[in-house]
This record gives sequence, C-alpha cells and structure tokens, in this order.
Amino acid sequence: MFRRIRSQLALRQREKANAAIRKLCEDAEYLGIGPVPGPVRVALRAHHETRWQTWAVLIPMGYCVVAFVGRALRVLVLTYTPTWVQEAIYGDPPEASLSSREAWVSFGHGVLLVGASFLAARRLAVWAADAFELRSMTFERVQRWADLIGECAETARAPHMRADLQSVSLRFAVMRVRGARSMRGTVPGVSWRRPGLRAHASGVVAALRAAHAGFDLDRKEAARKLAALSLKISDRYAQGHVGALLDSAELVEPARRREAFNLVMMAGVMVAVAFGVRVWHVPMPLAMGAVVMVGAWLYRSTVSAGLAVLTTLLPVIFPGK
Repeated sequence: MFRRIRSQLALRQREKANAAIRKLCEDAEYLGIGPVPGPVRVALRAHHETRWQTWAVLIPMGYCVVAFVGRALRVLVLTYTPTWVQEAIYGDPPEASLSSREAWVSFGHGVLLVGASFLAARRLAVWAADAFELRSMTFERVQRWADLIGECAETARAPHMRADLQSVSLRFAVMRVRGARSMRGTVPGVSWRRPGLRAHASGVVAALRAAHAGFDLDRKEAARKLAALSLKISDRYAQGHVGALLDSAELVEPARRREAFNLVMMAGVMVAVAFGVRVWHVPMPLAMGAVVMVGAWLYRSTVSAGLAVLTTLLPVIFPGK
C-alpha cells in the first residue's frame, strides 16, 4: 500500500517536472533566447521530484527549531534579565501602546524569536538539502525565475500593449536573487565573501528592474531582455556561481534604498508625538498634523507609501483613535 502511494507520488512529480521543463523550453524558444541550459533543466527536475520529501522533512524540523529557540531564549531571559523584563514578556499581555516600556520589550522579544528561528531553520534547510539530497527548496528559485520567463513570453505574445504591466512582476524574482547566496549551499553562513555577494545581488536586482522599465519603450524587446537575464541567472545559480549570476557588464549600479530609513523615521516621529500627547497634553489635531507633515516630507513623491505606513501604525501608537 505504502509502496503504491509512493510510486504514484513519484510519477506525478515526474510529470510536473517534465511539464515545467517543456514550458520553459517553449517560452525560451518563442522569445529567441536560446536553448535552455542543461543545469537549469536538472534543477527544475530536482525541485519537482523532491518536493513532498523536502516538506516532509522541513515541517517537523521547523517545529523543532522554533521550540528549541523559544526554550533557549526563555532560559536566557529568566536567567540574565531583571524581573520587570520577565513579567513584560511572560506575564500578562501589556497594553497595546508603543509608548509603554513593556510593549517595546515584548515586541523586541518577538522579533528576536522570529529572527533567530528563521536563520536557524534556513541553515538547517541548506544542511538537509546537502545531507539527504532534498533539493526542492534549493532550486525553488529556478522555478520562480522560470515563471518570470513565462510571464515575459505571455506578454510578448499579446497582440497589443497590455494595460497592466505589473502582470510581469519582479517581486518574487528579486527576493530569490537576494537570498541566493544563502540557500544555494556553496557559501558558508559566516564568510568574508558575504558583503561582496550582497553587493553583487543588488547589481543583479538593479539590472532586472532596468530591463523591466524598458516595457514602456519596446514591450517585446524588453520582455526578451528580461527573460534572457532570468535564464542566465538560473543557469549560474544552478551551477553554484552565486557571485557571478550575471556578467559584470550586465550589472547596473543600484539606487540608494531609503525605504527602511523612512519607515524607522516615521515610526520614531509617531512614537515621539504619542509621548507628547500623553505627557504634555499636546492637542490631538496638532499632533496628527505634525505627523502628516513629516510623513509627506519623508516620502515626497511616494506619498501613497507614507499614507500606508501611517494607516498601519496609527491604531497601534494611538489606540482607540
């Protein structure tokens, strides 16, 4: 019985792998970006044919990691922190206001728990992929880049300009590029190469975004260029060349990212204003006007993003408003 179920699962996985490889080859041929390299086909097959085995290992492993990290963190907190910190974390839930000390301590504990669990689970996933040859998580990135090539082919096949250019989304492709150095398993978790690999990933992401920006000028040519870059990235990643996903001539100097700085500044201003309202009894209309002015200055042309941040943080920092 178990052997029959296992053979049926293996057959279904093999069919999915064949379908994914066939679709990628058809899309690459239509776009004229050359034949699909052998390492990419091997990576796609490994991703699909080891999927259920990988999840069968990673789900209990992830549970054990979270439990272990949570217990270790609890022991450290109960051993080395004062009583009020322990009560803020493990006692009654604190009031829902970021202006209270207990809320900040509880929030920091949650961030530390999630971050440590994520990093530990990620390294264990790389170890499991090498030890048990479960490459589904490792080569999941190749499938995401293949999906991007498929979107480019679909856009190029359209007879007219598509109104929704965002249908060719770079969100997941960019995320996979930034995490490639960690999940491929060719670079240790602590290595002097990490800063250089991070800078290279930023240049690759900028190149993808520059190619995507060309959709406004020449839709088919931009789709072909973006797909060609994605195919080369897939080939280099499948071979383990995480520091050379693209040639140096194809990299683009990344623009300076200010989103994180703006978010931190916005949260800091809102916390300061909330403190002023509570301690010095600043009128609420004046306080909210100051927050909106600071948000408009920080985000400027991307004011919609600032409004989204304001909408998200307002109920937390000003409870009941």
